[in-house]
Amino acid sequence: MAESRAHQRAKFRSAGFGGQVEVPLPSGKRLDALSWNGVWATEVETSGSFPRLWLAVERLQESGAPQRVLRVPQRFMPLAAAVLRRRGVSAWVRNMHGSKGFFVGA
Repeated sequence: MAESRAHQRAKFRSAGFGGQVEVPLPSGKRLDALSWNGVWATEVETSGSFPRLWLAVERLQESGAPQRVLRVPQRFMPLAAAVLRRRGVSAWVRNMHGSKGFFVGA
């Protein structure tokens, strides 16, 4: 299924100027966005389902970036935080536009 426009917009905005999108990971999966200096790894998940968020957090963890961001629609931010805590991953949870967010420590 094709990506939604909101997903594409969030992905390209997260990569920033000089950043990469659809970055291949060692397992063969793809990370949504990586900043130009490799510090910020971003995964965008718009569905809000627990298994899809679990896989997105798995990709963030595999990226090995020091700063991780999980972008979800605002109504799914508490669920995303719960998934991060359950996986034991530290990351920022932000809404799709990036105007609201909080940090979840492992």
